[in-house]
This record gives sequence, structure tokens and C-alpha cells, in this order.
Amino acid sequence: MRKMRRLYFLMLAAILLLAAGCSSAPANGGNEQAQNGGGTDEQNGGEATVLKLAHVWPASEIHAQAAEKFAAEVEKLSGGKLKVEIYGDGTLGKDQDLLEGLKVGTADIWVGGAGVLSGSSETAKIFTVPFMIDSQEHFEKVYNGEVGAEIANKIQQESGNKILAYWTRGARWLTVNKEVKTPEDLKGLKIRVPDSPVFIKSFERLGAAPTPMAFGEVFTSLQQGVIDGQENPLSLIYNSKFYEVVKYLIKTQHVYEPITIVISEEKFNSLSPELQEALVKAANGEAKQFAAEEVKKSDQEYLQKLQENGMTLVEPDIQAFQAKLQGFVEQEFPALKEVYEKIRNAK
Repeated sequence: MRKMRRLYFLMLAAILLLAAGCSSAPANGGNEQAQNGGGTDEQNGGEATVLKLAHVWPASEIHAQAAEKFAAEVEKLSGGKLKVEIYGDGTLGKDQDLLEGLKVGTADIWVGGAGVLSGSSETAKIFTVPFMIDSQEHFEKVYNGEVGAEIANKIQQESGNKILAYWTRGARWLTVNKEVKTPEDLKGLKIRVPDSPVFIKSFERLGAAPTPMAFGEVFTSLQQGVIDGQENPLSLIYNSKFYEVVKYLIKTQHVYEPITIVISEEKFNSLSPELQEALVKAANGEAKQFAAEEVKKSDQEYLQKLQENGMTLVEPDIQAFQAKLQGFVEQEFPALKEVYEKIRNAK
């Protein structure tokens, strides 16, 4: 009888040990899943979901710092259930590579200039139409309001990319080796522009000779006279030392392109509602406010520094430039006409 009872308890212990072993996940299973983009917190067995955020800026850049604040707030709002790992300075590729990588898991979140989205969305071409936004106040009314939300929804429908937030970026200014006050002064000048149909066609219409080229070639091309000018936000003009090779700083402020923080619709939908809420709230929280305040403050500082380094500030006739582009969207990009008019009226 004792032998039978002993045998019974040994068999019971073996069954319990076997059951415990079957219910335990492999030691590295949760971590491996998180490193590959995770899933919901339930799918990860209660472990934190980890998302990879990628951008091309060095750590010192304003929006790189804003991304760090975003990651910290995501973890805080989610109670540690959602974490964002940042891969900056182009570690995972160029902007277009990173955006395309959202579909295949190279990255889960991309932060960059909204114009890059035009590669997969017709609506996104609206972001770089010149002289469409009149001021920073106009920018905020558009991208913090109904029109901005409508643009984001259309882009999501066309590309599967979900814009979590729009962040402020400095307006683009023109720098040239000739004083430019009206479009007539631009006639024949070779101006480096991004390789974008909106930039190329708009500068052609203004009378310039738009010259797309890689940004890394711009300084030398200005120095050697291959091009006569270029256009970019003040921060990039100063940090690239263009004041050494070009004389005039033209206050065109022709494009107010937002920075967008983007996740694929599929990845966003894989998260629990709780984590989705944390992600959206963080994208529109401290990081967004930080970017807006720092851009405004730094633009004033850069403007002063550029003049101290010898650049001559020119106040052009903005109305003359706008008149030259009258009907531009309707004729060149008719699909954008409706949203363009909504932006112009959102004042």
C-alpha cells in the first residue's frame, strides 16, 4: 500500500512539472519579439512592447531631441508597457528608405520632413507648395486643426502611413549671390532645390533655373559657381556654413513644411487601444511643444548669426511672388486644389 501511494505521488509530481514546463515561454521569446517590433502587450506575455523609431538627424538637432522627449513620454504614459528605441543619424537609412521600411519592419516609427511622404501619396505634395502658408500662426491653424487632420486621413488612405503628429520646422529661406526682391530678379538663376516636382515646377514658374542635386554637393557647387543659390531653413543655412559662399539672405519664407511623426497603419492597429492612446498623446505632448519653442528661439538666433557672419538680409515683395504663382496648383497639381484652398482659407 505504501509503495502504491509513493508511486502515485511521484507520478503526480511528474505531471505537475511537465505542465509547468509547457506553460513557460522560452527565456528569450519575449525579448526577441520586442526587438522585431513587438506586438501588443498581451502578445508579449505582459512584457513591454518595443517600437523602433528612426530619423536622419544628429543628436544635437532640435527634432532629434524632441524624439527623445517623445520616447520618454510614451514610456511614462503607458506605465512602461510601451517603449521607443531611437535610431538616429541615418543609422537605418535615408528618409525615403526609413519611410518605406515601416512596411517591412526596418523601423516602426519615422520622424522627418512631411514632403518625403509625397513618394507614396499624391496629397502629401501639398506640404511643399510655395507661399501657401503665410506665417507661423497660419501654420498652426492648419496643422493643429481640421485641415491638418483631413490631410493626414487622406495620406493614410493613399499610403497606409498614419501621421501621429505635425511638429514645427523653420520656414525655408532663399540664399543667393544676387539681391532678389521680385521674381524678375530670379530670372535665369540656378537655384538648388530638392528633387521634387513641386519644387522644380514652382521655381521654373518663378523664372529661376531649378537645379536638383544632393545636399552634400551644395556647398562646393555654390563655392565654384555651379549654382547661384539654394533654399533651406535658417538652421541648415547656418550649420552648413553657407554664409561663407553666398552673400544674400532673402526672407522669402516660401515653404512652411511640417515635421511628421509617422507609423504604419498596420503597426498602429496591432497595438492595444491603451498603447495607441499613449502613442498619440505623447506625439502631441511635450515633444511637440519643445520643437515649436526651440525652432522659434533658434531661428531668431540663427538670423542674427548669419548677419554677423556677413550675410545681407533682403526683404522681398512677397505679394509679387504669390502673384507669379497664381493658379499654380490648379494647373500643375489639380488633385490638390481643394485642400490647397482650405489651407489658404484657414486663417
